[in-house]
Amino acid sequence: MLLLMQKCVLCCLLVFVSGMGLVSQLQAADAPYSYGFAKTDITPEVPLRLSGYGNRAEVYEGVDEPLYIRAIAIQTPDQKICSLVSLDSIGFAASFVDRIAQQLKQKHGMNRDQLMVCSTHSHTSPQPMEGLSNIFSTPMTEAEQQAAQKYWNSVEARVVKTVGEAIQNLRPGTMSLVTGKVGFAQNRRVLKDGKWTGFGVNPDGPVDHSLPVLKVTDEAGKLRGLIFNYACHCTTFGSDYNRLNGDWAGYAAKYIEEQHGDIVAVCTIGCGADQNPVRGKRDVAKDLAIGHGRAIALEVNRLLKQPAEELKAELKTAFGFANLPIDAPLESALKQALEHPRPQVRQHAKNMLAIIKTAGELPETYPAPVQVWKFGKQLTMVFLGGEVVVDYALRLKQEIKTDSVWVTAYANDVFGYVASERMREEGGYEYDFSMIYYNQPGPWAKGTEELLIHRIHELVKQAR
Repeated sequence: MLLLMQKCVLCCLLVFVSGMGLVSQLQAADAPYSYGFAKTDITPEVPLRLSGYGNRAEVYEGVDEPLYIRAIAIQTPDQKICSLVSLDSIGFAASFVDRIAQQLKQKHGMNRDQLMVCSTHSHTSPQPMEGLSNIFSTPMTEAEQQAAQKYWNSVEARVVKTVGEAIQNLRPGTMSLVTGKVGFAQNRRVLKDGKWTGFGVNPDGPVDHSLPVLKVTDEAGKLRGLIFNYACHCTTFGSDYNRLNGDWAGYAAKYIEEQHGDIVAVCTIGCGADQNPVRGKRDVAKDLAIGHGRAIALEVNRLLKQPAEELKAELKTAFGFANLPIDAPLESALKQALEHPRPQVRQHAKNMLAIIKTAGELPETYPAPVQVWKFGKQLTMVFLGGEVVVDYALRLKQEIKTDSVWVTAYANDVFGYVASERMREEGGYEYDFSMIYYNQPGPWAKGTEELLIHRIHELVKQAR
């Protein structure tokens, strides 16, 4: 009799525990997503050398607009925390993001696939200490390097702090997608008889004028913040403009935030490496940048009044690398380049010859970061390192089989241009010459586009 009673009690306990597990699963499935935002000023305390153009030789003359870190944190129903961070900067190396990722892993348990760090690629922002290491014809002085290192150390710490503040700001809410268009981006690769002839406006060249917006509202329907993406270089200002400014991306975020009160507008840049905004001389460049920013803000304002698709699918994440093959120069060609009239070319040759002397050969590949965030069949977000040309976004939007595809470049590592296969025959800056400034051995080898696209598809599948 006692044995029978013990069995009955055990069965009841099993049913109770099983029922609790089922309730827990149902609660997790029904639980809402939570979202948090944070924003931190990263305007330098002292003038620094601005990046983006090789002929800049002096620290900046003044500050037009402050620079910021903007971040969103997302907590999934199963308590996983992801964060997307945008910096008003030209970019940064993977080592910078790796250190941030390690700290956020320790502080908040975030895995590498849960953190995204993007740049707006403004050409009126400070020169990084890691990345774009061969851009200047006049190298930075020791004092300029020390000031820049101090600044970037503070930015690194502030990114970690900003993500933490976004996590503290987490509240239940809804994220919805709506997409519009803005037309100021122009294909800059001028061709004649199928060959690159210089920078300008190519009215027949491919562009991506889409403006996707992810808006976040609270449980009462009030706007809390948003993410927007546009494929265009932040090069409204030319090399003759030596003042700190976030360019059109900074103005766009500023005006969106001013129009909607206490929100944060996070900007990411699409595959705009071969896309320039409408540009002008120094005396009109600022007005043009303001106009571009207002154009984005006006379209975002219109989109916020339109019906939007709520993202209800589970967020899946994946991170990896595509080992891009390098078409390295011969040692004899590097020795000839030691006599080149351009200082950056001579310095590049010295650097590469030093690597050959030490390692015996130049690197054969570069680990380009690829990251995917996927909301079921509703939205696939692809984040690519480097300065990626528009062909990749246009192709991925055709090949990835989800309702919407969002492609961001300048993410996690700005290591060089990522030109498409057609540019091999066309030639020109993005393919032939740009790697000099990034201190890469040479352009990417034939087949790079297919290799990168294949790796992206692998990670899209992994995120499922």
